[in-house]
Amino acid sequence: MRILPLIRKPKLKRHLQKWRRWGKYLSIANIVLAIELLIFVVGLLVIFTGRRAAFLDSWGRRADLLAAILLAGLMVVVHKLSRKYLLPRIEHYFLPAAYQERSVLFSLGQEARSATNIQELYAAIAARIAAAFEADNVSILVRSDASGDYEALVSSASSIGDSTLPQTKLKLARDAFVVKRLQGLSTPLVIEKTEFEIWNRAIDSAPPSVRSARVSERDLLRQLKSHLLVQVRSKDQLVGILSLGLRRGQFRYSLADREVLTSVAGQLALVIENSRLAERMVVQEKLNRELAMAVEVQRRLLPSRSPESAELELAGFCEPARGVGGDYYDFIVRDDRQLGIAIADVSGKGLPAALLMSTVQATLRSLAAKNGGATNSKTSLAETVGTLNRLLCDSTGGANYVTFFYAQFDPTTKRLVYVNAGHNPPLYLSADSLNDFTPLNCGGLIVGVFRDCVYEQALIETKPGDLLFAYTDGLTEALNRNGEEFGEQRIKEALKANSQLSVYEIRDELVRRVKEWSTGAPQYDDLTFVIMKVPASEDMQSIGSLSSVANVQQENQLSC
Repeated sequence: MRILPLIRKPKLKRHLQKWRRWGKYLSIANIVLAIELLIFVVGLLVIFTGRRAAFLDSWGRRADLLAAILLAGLMVVVHKLSRKYLLPRIEHYFLPAAYQERSVLFSLGQEARSATNIQELYAAIAARIAAAFEADNVSILVRSDASGDYEALVSSASSIGDSTLPQTKLKLARDAFVVKRLQGLSTPLVIEKTEFEIWNRAIDSAPPSVRSARVSERDLLRQLKSHLLVQVRSKDQLVGILSLGLRRGQFRYSLADREVLTSVAGQLALVIENSRLAERMVVQEKLNRELAMAVEVQRRLLPSRSPESAELELAGFCEPARGVGGDYYDFIVRDDRQLGIAIADVSGKGLPAALLMSTVQATLRSLAAKNGGATNSKTSLAETVGTLNRLLCDSTGGANYVTFFYAQFDPTTKRLVYVNAGHNPPLYLSADSLNDFTPLNCGGLIVGVFRDCVYEQALIETKPGDLLFAYTDGLTEALNRNGEEFGEQRIKEALKANSQLSVYEIRDELVRRVKEWSTGAPQYDDLTFVIMKVPASEDMQSIGSLSSVANVQQENQLSC
C-alpha cells in the first residue's frame, strides 16, 4: 500500500513575524537612503558600460577610478542635501511629529515651577502638549468640587472666555455620556467622526429631557475638536479630562502616544490636587484673618475694665473655647447712676454665636440708655427684658435662643433688682450666713424664641459683705482628664473660703482652681463668670486703689 506524503500548511504566522521585524527598519529615511544607493548603482552602470567605458579608457588607465570617486562624492553631497532639506519635508507630509517622551515630561515640570498662578500653569501645559504632538487643539477640563461637573478651563487654540458657545455649555456634566465611558475605561477614549454621526441619530430619537444634555455635550466636544480624551485620575477618582484634537496632517495617536499622554495625565493630576490644596490654604488663611478680626471685635465688645464705684465691687472673666464664642457679660452705668450687671449664654458655638452675642450686647445697651433717662426711669427691669426678647425674636425668627441674667443695683437704696431668663441661677451669698447660698431664679423663659413671654423681677436688700456670683454652664461643666465636671459645689467651696477677699482676688483664685482642675483636658465650652460684692465699711478706703490695680490686670490678662 502506497503512503501519500503529508501536506504541510504554510506557516503564515512565522512569515508575518518576519515581515514585522523587517517592517521596523522600513522608514522614510531608510527608503530615501535605498533610493540614493540605487541611483549610485545605476550611475556606476551607466558610466562603466558601452561607449562611456571606452571613452573613460581613452583618458588613461585610472580614469574609471577617478570617475567612481567623483560619482561617490556627488552622491555624498546629494545625501547631505536630501537629509537637510528634502527628508524633513517628506516626513512632514507622511509622518506625525517626532517628540521625546522625557523632554515632554521634563518641560511640564519646568512649567510647574515657573508658573505664577494655576490658570497660567494650565495654559502652559496645554500649549506644551499641543507643541509636542502638533495637536489641532489641547484643552484641560477640571472637575468642580461644588457641582461635580468638568469645566473647560484652558484651550491651546483659543481662550475659553472668547468662545462662541454660552458659558453654561463650556463644561461636561458629571453624568455626561463620555464621562461615564471614561470612568469605566482604563485607556484613553478615541472619538471618531463616525461617532458624532451616531450621536446625531441617537439625539433625534432621545426624549426631550435627555436631548438638551446630549446636544450640549456634542457641541462642546466639537468646539474643543476632541479626538482623544485622556483620563486624569487621582486616587481612582476622575478629577479631570485632557482633550486633544487630531495631530498635524490628520494623523491619529499611536499606542505609544497614548502611553505618553497617560503619563502626562498623571502629572496633571498632581497639579490639580496641589492647586486645590493651595486654594484651600488660601481660604483657610483668609478665614484665620477674619477669625482674628472677630476675636478682636468681640474683645472690644466686652468691658475692658470694671466701673469704679465706692458702693460696689465688680469683676468679670471670659475665655472663649474657640477664639470667639457666645458667652457675654457686661457692666452698664446708667444716667440715673444705677449700675447694670448682665451675663448671657448664646446657643451654639463659634462665629454664629458670636454674631448673636453682639446683637444682644447692642440691644441691651440701647435699652439701658433709653430707660436710664429721667423720663423713663420708672420702666421696670422685667419690661426691659421683655423688650429685649421681642427684638431678638424679630431679628432671628426664633431660630436661636439666649439664656440671660440681668440685674440693676441702686447705690442710693442699696437694692438689687434682677431678672433671670432661663440662665443658670446665680449664687447669692449673704454676709449674715456664709454657709447658705440663695439661687436667683426669678424671671421667665429664655429670650429670643417665644415673642410674647412675660418676665418677673425680684428685689434683694443688700448688706455690706454680700456676694453675687453669676456664671455660664462652661464653668460648672469644665472637665478634667477623667471626664468629671467641676460642678457647682466646688464653686461654692471656693466662694466660702475666699469671701473675705476682694472680687479680683476671688476671681483669680477661682480661675486658678478651674485651670488646675482641667489641666490636660480640652476646653469644650466658653468660660465666663461675674462677681459682685457689696464692700464692708472697713474696706471702703481700700477699694479705689485696689480696683485700679485689678482693672489693669483684668485688661491685660483676663479679658477676652
